[in-house]
Amino acid sequence: MLLFHGPQGVGKSHFALEVARALVSNTKNEHPDIHTILPDPKSDQHPVATIRALLEEAGLPPFEAPAKIFIIHDAEKMLPASSNTLLKTLEEPPPQTYFILLTSQLEAILPTILSRCCKIAFFPISEDLIASYLAEKHLSTEGKRIALLSEGSLAEAIRRASHPSSFPATELLRIKSYTELFEFLTQTKALPDDPSDQEADQIFEEILYAIREQDPLNLEKALPLIAKARQALHHHVKLKNILEHFFLAFV
Repeated sequence: MLLFHGPQGVGKSHFALEVARALVSNTKNEHPDIHTILPDPKSDQHPVATIRALLEEAGLPPFEAPAKIFIIHDAEKMLPASSNTLLKTLEEPPPQTYFILLTSQLEAILPTILSRCCKIAFFPISEDLIASYLAEKHLSTEGKRIALLSEGSLAEAIRRASHPSSFPATELLRIKSYTELFEFLTQTKALPDDPSDQEADQIFEEILYAIREQDPLNLEKALPLIAKARQALHHHVKLKNILEHFFLAFV
């Protein structure tokens, strides 16, 4: 049994699929002996019923290949009962049956599961490789910036390239007075009234990137202010008010 662990978006699922295809000696996009198990969309967990159905399928012979492979995404989202149900099969796995677990939270996997896995670590992808990929696929002309903000995750870089932020962080840093700040916060259409966590994080990251490029000596000053800004957002403070306080504390 294999366990691929590492940050989100660094290729774990893609590599797992390639391993599965090699084991069944087939390159089909879909194969009846390769089973992908995702968390339940409503609970965002792997219910016991799902794992039991998986084990029932594992007890049957392969459909057409010499082996069966089960790829369990977000394995840390297995409930304790689900993990224990799977554990019984891992102790005596059916012949020619392989399990590949994927996780970005290794510490959340039960130790008894970990002890029965061959663990393979995946690491963040270099900024240069991400930037080169974005340029090669013509996804963005700002590959360097996106690569830095994506923190080694190619999936996150592709998402950012597909949904670029329109927040003018560089303009915010050029503001010299409160009057200019008020006009900026009032007129900027790229400032949502009720942003999602992802939207807010992207705005904060754009601000940090702009500071890093334009005023790197003040980056250390900005980091705790951004941390406070994120905390304020979680306490349902309006984003415009948060940015106002950030600006007044930073300048």
